[in-house]
Amino acid sequence: MLLRQHAAAAAVLAATALLTGCGHSGGTVGSGQPSRTARPSASAHHAQADALPTGMIRLGEKLPHTDNETWAVATSPLKTVRATTKAKGLPSGWIALATAFTFTNTTDQIQQVPTDLIQAARYGPDGRSAATYTDTGIDGLPLDTLTNSPDPIRVPPGGTYTARLGFAVPEAAKGQPLTLTYTNGQSTRYLEDTIPGATAAPPVASAIHPVSADKKMLAFGDWHAGNETTYLRVSAVKVTGTDASGQRACEVDLTFFNPEEEVSPLSQTPLEASVHVYYGKSLTEADTVKEYTGLSGAFIAPQRTATVTAHFTLPAKVVPGPVTIEIGNSDGLRVTYTGNVGN
Repeated sequence: MLLRQHAAAAAVLAATALLTGCGHSGGTVGSGQPSRTARPSASAHHAQADALPTGMIRLGEKLPHTDNETWAVATSPLKTVRATTKAKGLPSGWIALATAFTFTNTTDQIQQVPTDLIQAARYGPDGRSAATYTDTGIDGLPLDTLTNSPDPIRVPPGGTYTARLGFAVPEAAKGQPLTLTYTNGQSTRYLEDTIPGATAAPPVASAIHPVSADKKMLAFGDWHAGNETTYLRVSAVKVTGTDASGQRACEVDLTFFNPEEEVSPLSQTPLEASVHVYYGKSLTEADTVKEYTGLSGAFIAPQRTATVTAHFTLPAKVVPGPVTIEIGNSDGLRVTYTGNVGN
């Protein structure tokens, strides 16, 4: 998702759920049949994945179901598929993946299948956003994007509906986890599988070591534990080009980590984060943080990450040179990162 900001450099990152480390508990069921047009490739094989944090669900399993929930939901393992020429939204060179959700109506009334199922799909150790795509036999998100009809998908009592969902990741993501945040309006579940094609990568948490709380000025790349409910890391600033006015276009990654070891009920107020960029020794405030990529309004699974990329500009004359970035939230917490930006 792309969020555009047009206020001055104190741009607000409206990641209310993204910055919240924990998620709700609750859930529902589905296995799917392979499509004849988007079939698993011959080279696709499933890597052995590490055990998931308590409360997370492996794709291929049923979601826990309670009597007050409308749907029982079963899922299928993540598969690599061959996209057809009709595929839309699939980035060039990326791997096409598919999983299935089968919904069973457990009530005695006709029900409408929820269309906005997956709030976030993230892959790899940095929790970057996966792409979603449509194809023959691969449904869009939300589900009704392929129906070309305003009518919802209705299921009779005891009936089922299977949706095949398409996700795409770069080739380099083979063996890394793909984590889905699923919500049914009553609860949030985290589902995960290893992207086929390589041996499963080690857990991301093993490489996260927060710096001392006594360190007041952090270097780009440091992990900050903050209030210990969500960790933060700010990457080095990357110069991506020059805009029409001669300003240097820059970007920086903000990566958030949920240190919880199990899925637990939401235990904190959703946060907002502001990003302030300063340059030079005089700490002159940079131009507007214009946009964010990778922003998604979904909670982060336990022991997993989410990355947002912030884009801004700097005067050409200050590159290369020192840059300072302050990240804050609505609770008044501030953390400051500093380093040099090169050409």
